[in-house]
Amino acid sequence: MIAALGNLLKGVIDYAGLFPPADLEMNRAVEIFTADRQGAYHKWLQHFIVPAERISELDSLRTASTIDPHWTLSVLVGGGETLRDWHAAVESGLAAVDSSRHRPAPDTITVLEIALPTAMAADTASFVQAIDEIEARIRNTLLADCDLFFETTTSASHRRALAEVLCDRQTRTSRVGLKLRTGGRTPSHIPSLSQLSENIQLCHSLQIPWKATAGLHHPLPHACPKIGATMHGFLNLLFAVVLLEAKVLPVDRLENLLADRNAEHFTFTESCLAWEGMAADLSQIQAGRERFISFGSCSFAEPVEDLAQLGLLPKQSDMHDS
Repeated sequence: MIAALGNLLKGVIDYAGLFPPADLEMNRAVEIFTADRQGAYHKWLQHFIVPAERISELDSLRTASTIDPHWTLSVLVGGGETLRDWHAAVESGLAAVDSSRHRPAPDTITVLEIALPTAMAADTASFVQAIDEIEARIRNTLLADCDLFFETTTSASHRRALAEVLCDRQTRTSRVGLKLRTGGRTPSHIPSLSQLSENIQLCHSLQIPWKATAGLHHPLPHACPKIGATMHGFLNLLFAVVLLEAKVLPVDRLENLLADRNAEHFTFTESCLAWEGMAADLSQIQAGRERFISFGSCSFAEPVEDLAQLGLLPKQSDMHDS
């Protein structure tokens, strides 16, 4: 595999087979993740994403089968409309996690993804209080060293206020960052090019890590007839982050890059990647990936198959024939 491509995609996908549109049963999601972790592109996989309230299901499967001891989990907690709802959801979720950790577990929970309440005020004090409460709750527990990614509503003012608070938390030993939605079941869940561009610039300017969820199943922008909208491409997003961090991409070209569907414009060599004459070397790719951590996808096969169709990977038939 071309070195720049491998570096760009290392650990980029968190497997979300339990979530829409796949909506798999726990046993099937575990089977698929186990198989993909043994495949040719296993280095691109990172965490298995599981809601806190379903930890017990995973526990029961652990007792019935052998799970790779190198698994890591990203656990979802929180949500709800009001602060009261959120407090109850967080406490219930973390209690379920605490209970599961008393059993011998081959996997490790390394990330908490925390959905903040939808009715939360878009002010600094509210976000500071919520983050303080999470950190206080996990302090002196086995979750104390987890990376924390916070998700707020789709409001730009909410994102900005939360991002500024997270910027002040970068002295924390583990990562604390922003979780952003890049898709969903309806067109309204998919950010526009300008909104996605603003989000990328926000995390870049405040120097905070971030991860994405939903809608990034394809390398390049893809018209989805089921949703009736165009989904964003993960190659476009990754190139945008990397080239912006490398200081070679003008901000006024960011939306052009995010909208580009021409695979020939995205090139890789052993030492760099490039788009339209703008290049980033391996160290700059790494710096970009330290800014953008991963994206959740309910399919791992689909991104791999699409990359093969673009000629960036050998097709499965070619691999079997060789």
